[in-house]
Amino acid sequence: MPYVFVTSYLPYNKAAESAKIWVSTVKEYNSQVRGLRKELIPNAVKARKDYIEVVSVDDVEESNLGKFLQIIQKYMTKFHDIGGGYSYNIEVRAKAVEALEMIGMKMPE
Repeated sequence: MPYVFVTSYLPYNKAAESAKIWVSTVKEYNSQVRGLRKELIPNAVKARKDYIEVVSVDDVEESNLGKFLQIIQKYMTKFHDIGGGYSYNIEVRAKAVEALEMIGMKMPE
């Protein structure tokens, strides 16, 4: 089961606009991804020097990965019109167990 990291970078002057979009869409989004993932980090928010960083991490079954990525990308497009320096990144990362298996090794018991 890979991890899906979504990191958003919000300029301070776009924080309220971003929050309004999130609040208005989170219920719909959660209903669409229910059963596709285990939410590990819902939204960890940190103020940085030049922007606000928001990170979420989900544990997704391999069989659900394509559908989950399709939904998350559709959801993130709702933020495209914010502009002004708003950006985000979606990354799929392997767990250590999976990474070891890729090179023919196993985790020690």
